[in-house]
Amino acid sequence: MDADVAVALLGGADLAGPLADRTGVPIEATTEADHLPVAQRLGRDGALVIGLATVPWPTLPELHAEGSATLPAYTGVVSWHALPALLDHLAQAVGPAVRAGAHVLITAPDPGPATDPADVLFLREVAEGIDHRVGLPARSIAWRGTTRTPTAVTALESVVAAHGRRDVVELPVAPGMRPDHDLTATADRLGARLTCVDVGRAVHLDVLTTVVRTVAGHEGVG
Repeated sequence: MDADVAVALLGGADLAGPLADRTGVPIEATTEADHLPVAQRLGRDGALVIGLATVPWPTLPELHAEGSATLPAYTGVVSWHALPALLDHLAQAVGPAVRAGAHVLITAPDPGPATDPADVLFLREVAEGIDHRVGLPARSIAWRGTTRTPTAVTALESVVAAHGRRDVVELPVAPGMRPDHDLTATADRLGARLTCVDVGRAVHLDVLTTVVRTVAGHEGVG
């Protein structure tokens, strides 16, 4: 990739090094507090600075807007949940369970009750994207947590108790999410067979690489 590209990676302390190896561009992990100062430094030599988070859902849109308004070389990626490469990997991961007749529960972390409604639509959009690829005859979407409904626990209870489905596969939207303890405990209580399918770290890095290359190409740099 072109040397005139750098990445400010929100929340990416454990991914910055491996992602730099894959893309061949400077990548620094940032927090919300230091993201823009790091991006400013990375762009001092005229490099395109791509700001993005390691999670695919809408993240800090105001921060990216400020970066675009104040830093000439900055391009922020608010969300990459609709990236075809991510949806392809998610569909592939859940495909065997779908063909075996399992109910698919697509989840994401609870963003809190005050989240803008537009910023939670991604979960339904991801489900629709997977359905388009592999077909999901039995599916639900839910949130890991307690404030936004349906919660993953109540969704699982509904699937098992109300609909009689006992083979359930949880598919977290973000790569690298471990099984949820509360959800596992609920499955045990209900006598359900619950499996958490995670596409894994290698896929996470592949998809982030695709995001960086796509943005660089769009900006005429990569």
